[in-house]
Amino acid sequence: MTLEILTSQDGSKKHWLNALYLGVVAFVLTLFCLELIIVSGRISPLWFSTALMTIVVFRAPAHRVPLLLFGCIAGTALANLLVIGPAVSNLKFALLNMLQALMGGIMLRALLDRRAPLDSLLDWGRYVVTAGIIAPFVGGLLALWLLSVSGTASLPFFSTWVISEVIGMLALGPVLLLWPLGKQENPVARHRSIETVLTLAITLLASYLSLRYLPWPFTFIVVILFWCAIRLPKFEAFLLFLLNSSFISLLLAFNLVNLGHDDRMLGQAGTWLPFLLVLIPSHVMALVMDAFQREKNHIAESETRFRNAMEYSAIGMALVSPQGNWLQVNQSLCRTLGFPAEELRKLTFQQITHPDDLNNDLQQLRRLLEGEIMTYTLEKRYFRKDGETVWARLTVSVVRDAQQQPLYFISQIVDISELKQSEQVNRRLMERITLANEAGGIGVWEWNLVTGELMWDKRMYELFALAPHEVPTYDLWLQRVHPTEQEYVALTVQQAIERRSAFHMEYRIGLSEGIRYVRTEANRILSQDGQIERMLGISQDITHLRALNDALFQEKERMAITLDSIGEAVISTNDEMQVTFMNPVAEKMTGWTQDAAAGMAISELLNITHGPAGARIHNLLLCQPPAEKTTPDLEEELVLHTADGGVFEVHYSITPLKTLTGESIGAVMVIQDVSESRKMMKRLSYSASHDMLTRLPNRLNFERQLKRLLSDAAVNQHQHVLVFIDLDKFKAVNDTAGHAAGDALLRELSELMQHHIRSSDFLARLGGDEFGLLLPDCEVDDVREVVQRLVTAINQYRFMWLDSIYQVGASAGMTQIDEHNCISNLVMSQADVACYSAKHAGRGQYHVYQEIQM
Repeated sequence: MTLEILTSQDGSKKHWLNALYLGVVAFVLTLFCLELIIVSGRISPLWFSTALMTIVVFRAPAHRVPLLLFGCIAGTALANLLVIGPAVSNLKFALLNMLQALMGGIMLRALLDRRAPLDSLLDWGRYVVTAGIIAPFVGGLLALWLLSVSGTASLPFFSTWVISEVIGMLALGPVLLLWPLGKQENPVARHRSIETVLTLAITLLASYLSLRYLPWPFTFIVVILFWCAIRLPKFEAFLLFLLNSSFISLLLAFNLVNLGHDDRMLGQAGTWLPFLLVLIPSHVMALVMDAFQREKNHIAESETRFRNAMEYSAIGMALVSPQGNWLQVNQSLCRTLGFPAEELRKLTFQQITHPDDLNNDLQQLRRLLEGEIMTYTLEKRYFRKDGETVWARLTVSVVRDAQQQPLYFISQIVDISELKQSEQVNRRLMERITLANEAGGIGVWEWNLVTGELMWDKRMYELFALAPHEVPTYDLWLQRVHPTEQEYVALTVQQAIERRSAFHMEYRIGLSEGIRYVRTEANRILSQDGQIERMLGISQDITHLRALNDALFQEKERMAITLDSIGEAVISTNDEMQVTFMNPVAEKMTGWTQDAAAGMAISELLNITHGPAGARIHNLLLCQPPAEKTTPDLEEELVLHTADGGVFEVHYSITPLKTLTGESIGAVMVIQDVSESRKMMKRLSYSASHDMLTRLPNRLNFERQLKRLLSDAAVNQHQHVLVFIDLDKFKAVNDTAGHAAGDALLRELSELMQHHIRSSDFLARLGGDEFGLLLPDCEVDDVREVVQRLVTAINQYRFMWLDSIYQVGASAGMTQIDEHNCISNLVMSQADVACYSAKHAGRGQYHVYQEIQM
């Protein structure tokens, strides 16, 4: 707690509380020392309060030292007041202790590291000399001076003062210095607390027995404390030194032991000199053992790090004897060479080294052993266990003993087989690039701007028609450029140099055989000061590309005029089905301009539905170009909705665009406005399937529907009813009133019959005055009433024509369609027979085929 008070960074509100805590500690320590004086009747053999204040000055922040020292002085003065009584000397000697502590603490601040104050014997020596000798000696002189004023000064008092301060500083000071900074775990580790307590008990008992029964007891106490220093960590050892010092002081104060010293020169202080000589070697031993232990830990950590670094290294590592035997190998090396560790340790590196590389390796090894080099690195080949050859980069260094004799080699082996393969690939790649440049007619050049030297390869000489003996220069190259472009070319190069940038340009050169187009590209190479040092570039003859581009441009213009002239909408897309082109017809039909639609997904551009109010076709284009030309079913009624609300009945086709290698690069969509043709098709389709007089389905349409029901009955075992209806006395109306009246009667009766059947029923005119009726999903008994109502309605109908009233009737025949009766000719014949029976039975009624059979 004391050290936490010294180093805590609490707010100002707690500073006074910390000073109070420290005052309590000072009070307890002073009271302990004063009680020893009372018991022994002599000056205390040790004094702790000065040591406490010294450590306060050393460890506490400077701005907090006055308040904390005030707490210590208050505690010390209070203890003096309780033990000695009111006296000016109480405060006087407390202030003297404070001055001594200030001097010792300031010197310690200058000489020791506050984070590790006792990290070596040198630190301990500085602490002993400053706080343990100089400060107590100066404090003793000041105390002697104060006593000389009153005439009570004496040399024994001075020696006793100094020795008690020294013993207190040596006993308590190191414990306070070694106490961990901040809020850390208890400095006495939990796993050592029991051992520390047992050691303390043993040492206290041994110290008592030594002082009581043995001659030269402090010699044995030194041995005991040495044992503590060897057995325990540094802090625990110093803590036991403090407790043993306090215990021995109690024994001496209570006269439980009698050392029998009588030194008139030093007075009572002579008793404590051996005690002081015990602490000093014990401290030295504790610090020596701590240094030894830290060195041992450091060596162990180094060995562990080396072992881990070697074992878990991503590269192969090994220890090799001077004779070439593998002493130790890691897993990476085993994986590289393909040998298990046990098997590899039975071999030498010579046995698995490629013969072509062995001699070079042995020569480097000899130079390393002779001390000519400290390490060497080379690339060599090893034979794997499976017989394959592996390339490796080997780095070797030697470890020697104290007599500089080689102990073993440390070898680092990196698998570079892939690197070697890459180098081979790169070499072949450079060969291919060179061949490609030659095949593609690309010339390579380099221009040194510092010297002005211009270097061309063979292709550059050919490209610019330069003779082999001519030396290329910048002026010579510029003269080859067409006169109308020389200024542009020179300006481009000059700007690139000034801006320290690359350049790209196309220009013409005039040669004896005519004009040649050239493309030149160059990049700059900068010097260390950031200036352009060289330019490296290529030049290529693009005359044929220019001719091809001109031809393509002309062809593009012709195609653009053609697309603008045709009457169909044409939309081009890229490979992501985004619009790249639209002709004017496409702009009109979609309501989008080409600029507005550019980059838009074609599925978003086109709003095509099944019918004017149908659902939108979202998977129209599948969001990717088709593999081949696709068109929708011609019977689909596709409607294109424009952006302004208009509609077009359309038919479309999508054709993929592919490169020469078959790679898809987009698609072309052609959309036709088929509004007029679709209306014509609908009229033709309607005429082909309907009776134009009555607007009822005709016989062909009826037979198609009958075939569907027959199939349904056979496959799904559903039941349907077929009815034939024949008008009675229709011929009389035709003959009497004329064919116009007959046609009008047929139309009116068609409308009448449609009002007396179900919405799912199918009524058709089969020809003349014959009608057919299909009633799906029912039995004969279920529709008797429907058929009877239909026949009755026709029988009761009064037809008015030219002020004359005509009345006709109807006869009907029914048959059941089911899984046992589902042949077209058979059911048609059955219905016809039943209708014929109804006519001959008196007309104006219906008959069922089964009833006729019975």
